[in-house]
Amino acid sequence: MSFSDEIKKIIDLKVERLETIPDAFSSRMVRIQRSKFNEVIRLLDELDYTNGLIVVNESNILKIEAIVNQIKDVLTGAEYESAVSELMDEFDNQAAINYKYFDAVEDAFQVPAIANSIVRAKKNEAVLSLLNSTDQYLTNPMRQALSNSVLAGGSRSDLLDTFRELIEGDPEKVGRLERATRQIVSDTFALSDRAVTNEIAEQLGFSYYLYTGGLLKTTRPFCKSRNGKFFSKKEVEEWGALQPWDGWMDGTNEKTIFQTAGGYNCQHSILPVSEAVVPKEVIERNA
Repeated sequence: MSFSDEIKKIIDLKVERLETIPDAFSSRMVRIQRSKFNEVIRLLDELDYTNGLIVVNESNILKIEAIVNQIKDVLTGAEYESAVSELMDEFDNQAAINYKYFDAVEDAFQVPAIANSIVRAKKNEAVLSLLNSTDQYLTNPMRQALSNSVLAGGSRSDLLDTFRELIEGDPEKVGRLERATRQIVSDTFALSDRAVTNEIAEQLGFSYYLYTGGLLKTTRPFCKSRNGKFFSKKEVEEWGALQPWDGWMDGTNEKTIFQTAGGYNCQHSILPVSEAVVPKEVIERNA
């Protein structure tokens, strides 16, 4: 027996979104960063210059923090807030897809209240992480660059180049904020998905799982060797006791492996399945 067409479509959508939702948010960050770059640069005009060089004076030193705060406001303004708000809706949409899956495979399924609580907790985690990443990967480095230039009497053009690299990146690497937010969203979105899935699986007593997701050039050996294969609950638990692998997420153990899966930036699902669709050899292997 195999998955019905209806269930297969739900699974495909669930797994596809683990990649496309973070990608869409990341692309939106790129557009916001590039559209706001000129606004950020105009804030540098608040400094005093002589022949293109920043004047080392008390006035400029006092302006550093004010300019940094304005930059943060520009980059995390209405467009950024709208993107984050829409992302939070996608957490709810992903949970709804999971509920739809369990409703299709389990006649007596009802959405447990704790599942919605898990989603709310992960949404809060994502928002806080995104705010912290703005400071860690963008605001703080820009403050340091601005302070160094002001205190050294650096040139406006050099400071502009530094800001451009921080915000937009260069041909070899993406902007700081884009890189940070991409992993944060990828991890929190996937962790939320797997936490909801695992909680329901525990309540319904599933014993078998399908490790499923896409294969990319960046797919790590841990995921590649398991992708598309069925495993018992005990076998999955044993992964959590393995020596840390490439991408291993802190805190991974026999219990948390159902949430952390392949680790950081993993977009795979450990999907609970009915024993009816599990290959005979897998069942015999676990007899």
